[in-house]
Amino acid sequence: MKLKRHVAAALAAALPAIAGAQVTVNVHWIAPDGAAKTCVVTAGADGVTMDPGGNLELDGVFGGDCPGGSAPMPPVITDGLDLAELPATSAGGAAHTVAWSADADRCSYSASVFPSPVSGWPTSGDACGTAAACASPHSVPVSLPATPGIYAFNLSCWRNGIAAPVVSQRAVAVPGTSACIAPTGLTRATVSYVEFNYTPGNGRETDSTLFENIFGYFDEVSPLRPFPGRSNLNQRVFIAQDMYVSMRFTVPATITPNTSGVLRFEETQPQTDGMSMTISKSCGDFNPIAQAPLTRGCVVNDAGPNGNITWIVGTAHAGICQLVPGETYYLNILHATLDAPLQSLCNRASCGNTIQDQIGPGSPPWP
Repeated sequence: MKLKRHVAAALAAALPAIAGAQVTVNVHWIAPDGAAKTCVVTAGADGVTMDPGGNLELDGVFGGDCPGGSAPMPPVITDGLDLAELPATSAGGAAHTVAWSADADRCSYSASVFPSPVSGWPTSGDACGTAAACASPHSVPVSLPATPGIYAFNLSCWRNGIAAPVVSQRAVAVPGTSACIAPTGLTRATVSYVEFNYTPGNGRETDSTLFENIFGYFDEVSPLRPFPGRSNLNQRVFIAQDMYVSMRFTVPATITPNTSGVLRFEETQPQTDGMSMTISKSCGDFNPIAQAPLTRGCVVNDAGPNGNITWIVGTAHAGICQLVPGETYYLNILHATLDAPLQSLCNRASCGNTIQDQIGPGSPPWP
């Protein structure tokens, strides 16, 4: 009886700390087959309380391995991140309001990846820590920094008793301010329609000023992969008659020497008779003669199917475009010859030819 009074007193003293807060209780028990089990019981927002008879009470949900209980339902993001709130491209300093809510016990922004911190979207701590808080509509004002790059917003939510989170994410590109040198009469396409891996009529609008948005894309939830992108990926980029695409990329400083790749006009049913591509230090560089320090291997003029630019990070080879670790370049694409860049080879409003991003023969694995 004395021991019971001591236990009751200890529990009563502890209750102020656990009442009004979510608490997880691990109940260890032995199943009829002799297996050791742990039943996870998670308290609701009221936590653990004590009734007048000294009995502990909680309202909550069961996790796995509970006798007579059922597994919790997976978390659900009821209002996720979308294009209307976070567009594919946005100017530095632009303000956006992100609305979200979730049927979950905890949510976090911590998996977001930014070139520079985004005001209003912290990448540490929890965005909500109780079911009630996560279910409440959130309206989050964010301001994009001026630093160019890809801002990958991520909302991950968990349910107690379930390990895997549910995820909603959007990638927003903040383009750089480099001036382009394309001939007068041509305009750079900053947002383009792209069809991924032979999916006619099932494409996406994306910021086409950055290489990773085109050749580093796999799906809406996988992180974009910077240069050299994803190997053996086919992307059909649609370009209007009086426009061109110029994709900025930076060669990783830590890339393995002699890594190489091929950007190939991989098309059996081309929508134009040819197209031209250059790799240059300048946006919109359609000079038919490569500008030093780049070489003739960095230019392909009026390429037909299987025409390509082959590049390497390392020792120079004749006909191969040599790139330098840590340096920034532009992949410029035009549906015209470099000798007559204003005479479009496209006979419709816009044309798209498939370009394949291939790993080079004998290249070390891509990062």
